[in-house]
Amino acid sequence: MPSAKTKHIRDYFGVRTLLASHPDMRRLKRMSKSTELHGNKLWGSAYLLIDYLQENPLPTASKVLDLGCGWGLASIYCAKYMDAIVTGVDADPAVFPYLSLIASHNHVHIGTFCAHFDELSIDTLGQYDVIIASDVCFWDEMSQSIFDLIQRAINANIKKIIITDPHRPPFIAVAEACIDEYFAELTPRDVTTNRRHQGSVLVIENA
Repeated sequence: MPSAKTKHIRDYFGVRTLLASHPDMRRLKRMSKSTELHGNKLWGSAYLLIDYLQENPLPTASKVLDLGCGWGLASIYCAKYMDAIVTGVDADPAVFPYLSLIASHNHVHIGTFCAHFDELSIDTLGQYDVIIASDVCFWDEMSQSIFDLIQRAINANIKKIIITDPHRPPFIAVAEACIDEYFAELTPRDVTTNRRHQGSVLVIENA
């Protein structure tokens, strides 16, 4: 897998990320409000999602919603290499300056808005073709919320839903429910960047 390293930058799958030592990152951390809900770093399942998308590209100019986008690595990949129109949604608005900074270093724009999963209506979800998400099911109480969101997305005629996770029990509970209800596919995935990322990808096709 191609990768590039400089003193303050890492590049995996063609997406540039900034180390904490990068001057722009240091400046942003001094100026910005602290993130909440674990939005203070990059999460490895984003690379599992990007790896899946390399092998299974989206149609050009797809309208993509990145749930719990955090710093938006998968959003950036979709915009940069698939010409997707991407919106990132997160319950923590403090992540958006980091997303915007990393997006600017990749020469793309990602739209953003702040909302909890339960606030995303069928009408809102219906504006998109594809939903992506990674590392969003980390608490037991999130399982029902995410499954309910998936139900609304199916009702909104979302064409495809892709969620990656390192096999946390709440994610597995969601995946098993989606396999039963929507004939979803759950497959293991293993990617190495500066470290090894293991997990699974859950894919729901809405024919």
